[in-house]
Amino acid sequence: MKIILIDENEETCKVLQEVAQLSQSEVLCFSSFADAAMYLAENPDVDAIIFERRVQNVDVENFLTKTTDVDIPKLLLTASQLNNEEIKSLEEKGVDKILTKPFNPLEVMTDVVELLKEKKGEEYIKERLHPSDADRNALKRALQKIIELLKKLFSR
Repeated sequence: MKIILIDENEETCKVLQEVAQLSQSEVLCFSSFADAAMYLAENPDVDAIIFERRVQNVDVENFLTKTTDVDIPKLLLTASQLNNEEIKSLEEKGVDKILTKPFNPLEVMTDVVELLKEKKGEEYIKERLHPSDADRNALKRALQKIIELLKKLFSR
């Protein structure tokens, strides 16, 4: 699978990349909505988009408007609580799932797979998701990075 992540936090990118590698998936990290939109326009083989609500002081609204015709899962990461109106507005603009930081990276990847299954079907998942031949050490390294990220998030 190929997943776009739009986030200024390099640690978030690194951890999601590590977890994605367990299934031979790829997380492409962007620090601006404009760069991600340009990539998406030129590369339609993206399977999901994960993004922060604000990146470089730019709100996600414009990006969501530009990607309404893109039928792939869109997951929002947020550190703040959203009210019902905000949630409804984001869902109307195409956000499939809202995840609150700190988050479990394994759950994020599971959510991507489940949303893709709903949108594209199980056969699509089987074609795109390549089981990894990763050994226990790769899993251990990924879990250690997850733990490091969670420690950093909770120490703020």
